[in-house]
Amino acid sequence: MFISIDHLTKDFRGRPAVLDNLTVDLPQGMIGLIGPNGAGKTTLMRILTGIIKPSKGKILIDGQDLSTPVNRRILKRNLGYLPQNITPYDNLSPLEFLDYIGILKMIDDKRVRQQQAHTLLEQVGLEDVMSQHIGGFSGGMRRRVGIAQALMGDPRLLVVDEPTAGLDPEERMRFRTLLAQLGQNRTVILSTHILDDVAQTCPWVCVLRSGRRQYDGPTQGLIHEADGHTWITPPIAAPPDAATIINAEPTPNGTRYRIVTDTPPAGSVETAPNLEDGYMALAREH
Repeated sequence: MFISIDHLTKDFRGRPAVLDNLTVDLPQGMIGLIGPNGAGKTTLMRILTGIIKPSKGKILIDGQDLSTPVNRRILKRNLGYLPQNITPYDNLSPLEFLDYIGILKMIDDKRVRQQQAHTLLEQVGLEDVMSQHIGGFSGGMRRRVGIAQALMGDPRLLVVDEPTAGLDPEERMRFRTLLAQLGQNRTVILSTHILDDVAQTCPWVCVLRSGRRQYDGPTQGLIHEADGHTWITPPIAAPPDAATIINAEPTPNGTRYRIVTDTPPAGSVETAPNLEDGYMALAREH
């Protein structure tokens, strides 16, 4: 599923444009959508999923204009959406909740719905609790119900907003593996502040800032933004001026900093950049 976003603008009354003449093409596969708070990521996802309409511009999905009611209905049948704050009904079990979602997605055959629900709950590791009420679930278990409901109907487009937020390390790794598998035969848009999740799963990345495209292309290309600018300082007493600090490691003789800068302190050693370095190098440029 190929997505083409053409001069997309979204205004809310009394506020600057949340999306400002955004034009970008998103290929099939795993796509990381990153940027600071207020960049327009959630608004873009809500437009992609048909929840709100843009003020100007259009979105084409496989060449079909999303602005027409017929095409929006077709998209919703092929769409899975996991919002950041999913609130499945506490008085339902995961099986009952997924069956309900299947009805909304017009899966009319109850046996097909039940089979899909069982398979998906096993896939996300909830097979032992699929008949218990969701009200007693932890936050991580609720997220797993959320990803399962998003996959009902085997959607060709999957939009997930901060899917690993609040999860423990083991659950995060489980989700990353699952999302990477899903991205092999569909389009998955992953919005997250955890850049390591993008680095581990997404070969393509789109960076938004102030509602505009700052970068879109291969993830490796964003990493290369920090080539020749990423350094490890020797232990020093204070952070260096005019440098973006990526992390700090206390030592008995001072603090060793990982920085992005053009003017490293004496004794610094250049190091290979990662996605965090590339993202911050791009932010420095703008």
